[in-house]
Amino acid sequence: MRKRNIWIDCDPGIDDAIALAAAAASTDVLNIHGISTVAGNQTIERVTNNALLLSSFLNMNVPVVRGAEGPLTRAKEDAGHVHGETGLGNTVLAKTSKQAESGNPFQIIRDHIMTLPEDEKMTLVPVGPLTNIALLLKVFPEVSERIEEIVLMGGGTFGNRTPTAEFNIWGDPEAAKIVFDSGLPIVMCGLDVTHKSGLNRPQVEALFNSVGEVQKAFGEMLKFYFDSPAYINSELVHIHDAVAVIYLTDPEIFKGMQVSVDVDCTDDINRGMTVCDVRKTAPEAGRNVNLLNDIDLTAFQNILLEKLGSLQ
Repeated sequence: MRKRNIWIDCDPGIDDAIALAAAAASTDVLNIHGISTVAGNQTIERVTNNALLLSSFLNMNVPVVRGAEGPLTRAKEDAGHVHGETGLGNTVLAKTSKQAESGNPFQIIRDHIMTLPEDEKMTLVPVGPLTNIALLLKVFPEVSERIEEIVLMGGGTFGNRTPTAEFNIWGDPEAAKIVFDSGLPIVMCGLDVTHKSGLNRPQVEALFNSVGEVQKAFGEMLKFYFDSPAYINSELVHIHDAVAVIYLTDPEIFKGMQVSVDVDCTDDINRGMTVCDVRKTAPEAGRNVNLLNDIDLTAFQNILLEKLGSLQ
């Protein structure tokens, strides 16, 4: 089976950290070309530092590029109340000498895409606000023909940042609209499926009590997650961003439906809402989004824990 070429765009973030770990454990099927960062869960400085620390910790020998420091038109608001002051809870990873690549981040991503062999394409895996992806598509429109699909974490038919909007889309709705309107094939790992995914408290506790340094570190992050306001009364911690990576490696455990998606870019109550047309009578044209809406939870847990357990 051919390896899928991927570029990960993220804002680490605890669930981003787990997503990166899952990707690092999947190099038998994923060819990871690089990691870009975007302000989201924390500031661009903090998430970029986290990406550098995590890629070193996970022995990911790929470039890290620092992307957009805020939304296209809006003021930046982070999620430090969920992910902590650094973005990784209370976990302190070993220092690294690794530095972000110099130069225009969008040029770097563009070059990785356009220099692929002619018979290969890139899959973009954005798991934060879609600012970088929107700018890439606008500044270098030629990349569209070399993108296999976009597997993103964001959106859904309901919200978490507001009653109708998921955090990543709410953070930069204008960017999200550019991406969804691109016509590219999109897999939306939104709240409809990520709220059915995750690990339970005993599983997280087992990770935390592992003898392995890597497993213990991610267990510590997830324990912090469980103690955050979002999960303190929950028995399942939703590891949203890891769902996008698990979809790439094990798509058979998911179910979904083809829909069209529009994004509310107003400043009204529905800012950032992804309006998913799930009607059976909806026009066929424009249904470029595979809205994931179900998952085999036990399979997801087993796959994720096996991947985390394989890391050294």
